[in-house]
Amino acid sequence: MTASRKFGTPGVVIEPGQHICALHVGEEDRDRVLLPFLSEGLRAGEKCLFGVHEDEVGGFLDRLGEDVDDIGARVDSAQLDIRAAGDTLLAPDDFTVDRIIDFWDEAVSTAMAAGYPFVRLGAEARWWHPQLPGMTELFRYEAALNDFTSRYPQAILCVYDISRYRENIVVDLLKTHPQVLMCGVLLENPYYSSPATLV
Repeated sequence: MTASRKFGTPGVVIEPGQHICALHVGEEDRDRVLLPFLSEGLRAGEKCLFGVHEDEVGGFLDRLGEDVDDIGARVDSAQLDIRAAGDTLLAPDDFTVDRIIDFWDEAVSTAMAAGYPFVRLGAEARWWHPQLPGMTELFRYEAALNDFTSRYPQAILCVYDISRYRENIVVDLLKTHPQVLMCGVLLENPYYSSPATLV
């Protein structure tokens, strides 16, 4: 069985199969969560696949490269795969939960076949919300990720800027994530509901 991994934030440990909601306010706060998560994985020889809201990923990679050597080589080898705002998976008219889960499944199974011991994947909400036909599909998708994450030695991180959402949406987000990362602390979520009650 795959061992626990360091998240990248001091004192935070992740287990295989975790689906974590990271709540933040603003880009600087986001980077305090996301950059350590990815840099820790890269240094450990893990596959990292993530979608960010930036139109171009150059600046994001520069910041990540301040803590990790050879960022360019890691991108070239596909150990690191950062998707920008224009790198969409599906258009809203084409979106189904099954299709996007199939995409993640193929990406992670390919990484496993290439010899990576663990995969860190996920996205900023601002990256994939434009691909969704509506909020109902958002919650169905997040709920489906809870089943998918147990298939492989992986951790899924969903990153939400809470300043962009109404309070009732944040409550619904909490229902779909077993763990929540807030202020550098990973918490078991008492509001979480099992996928069977949500999908």
